[in-house]
Amino acid sequence: MRLRWVAVLVLGAVGVGLWMGLGAKGQDHGAKVLMEADEAFAKATAAKGLEGWLSFFAPDARIFPQGEGVIEGLSAIRAYYAKVGFDPKELGWKPAVGEIAASGDLGYTFGNSSWPGEDAKGAKVTRTGKYLTVWKKQADGSWKVVADIGNANPLPKP
Repeated sequence: MRLRWVAVLVLGAVGVGLWMGLGAKGQDHGAKVLMEADEAFAKATAAKGLEGWLSFFAPDARIFPQGEGVIEGLSAIRAYYAKVGFDPKELGWKPAVGEIAASGDLGYTFGNSSWPGEDAKGAKVTRTGKYLTVWKKQADGSWKVVADIGNANPLPKP
């Protein structure tokens, strides 16, 4: 009888271990899906500019522009970008890391960005920066941006 209980406990522990291992693989797959979503976000932006950019934002998304308050909601984000003349078409980025919560419905990506610009003397430079994007799985199974922030690295010295 005692041997039977030991066998049940061992088999149970092995089952839990296998189940947890499959969960970890599921999280790795989720992170891959998130990285792919971020790369598709970059491609849509390069192809369609602001409309491609905004097509990846959830209706309740938030952005955090430098020197401004938090901008909340897709229509407010669109109005803000129109006001400041933001055109992300030439903004390029590549996610370096993506992680997804154990719940499977929330995650983030971060990485490096670059965009063409000019220095104080008007010379063409490539500006660089970093970003963090928070993603939320939508009811239809797609992933949308719910929070996005980026900032610039200092310009290289001439």
